[in-house]
Amino acid sequence: MAKDKKSFVAYCDWLETFEELTDEEAGKLVKHLFRYVNDKNPEAPDRLTKMCFIEFKRTLKRDLKKYEGYLEKQRENGKRGGRPKKPKKPNPLNENPTEPKKADSVNDNVNDNDTVSDNETKEKHRLILWIEENAPRVQKLTNPITNEQAERIKTEFDKEFIIELFEQMHNYKNLTKNYIDANKTFRSWAKRDGRYEKWLADNGRVKIDMNLG
Repeated sequence: MAKDKKSFVAYCDWLETFEELTDEEAGKLVKHLFRYVNDKNPEAPDRLTKMCFIEFKRTLKRDLKKYEGYLEKQRENGKRGGRPKKPKKPNPLNENPTEPKKADSVNDNVNDNDTVSDNETKEKHRLILWIEENAPRVQKLTNPITNEQAERIKTEFDKEFIIELFEQMHNYKNLTKNYIDANKTFRSWAKRDGRYEKWLADNGRVKIDMNLG
């Protein structure tokens, strides 16, 4: 773990590993996990614990590398007087075009009671376009992200955090089986992420209880 880091991300798909273990074996694995993230440099108590922890360790190291990269960017931004005002390259979370797409004209024979769905009359938010291209399983949930929800997410959450969390949702094998609403799932997963609590504090946002440590 990084210095002064008080939390870490545990993933829902780890459950599959724990389900294959007895309660005693699972307890040993949990103890080994928490000793590891607290920098105790533990030795696995047995061969089974060591084998099960291999994938956990890879994931934790990958997350730590991302976290350290995020801190380094924050330090660099601080040296330059804050975050850059404009992104260096196009980002899917930038503002939507100022002029909405005009609806196609229809002939006078359309009945008064004919309706057109909201998705057909509005141009898709750029975040939704990014999700459909990079995390398409998220939009396959029964209730996908809407334009209004995408705009709120873009306003309330850090860009890098948004991208990473939607990628995690997309990669979760049982996403469409265990979840229905994409927006509620995103916010639920965000509350469990300790890194986002630190980002909220650093950026002066309203703090919510998400500490896992």
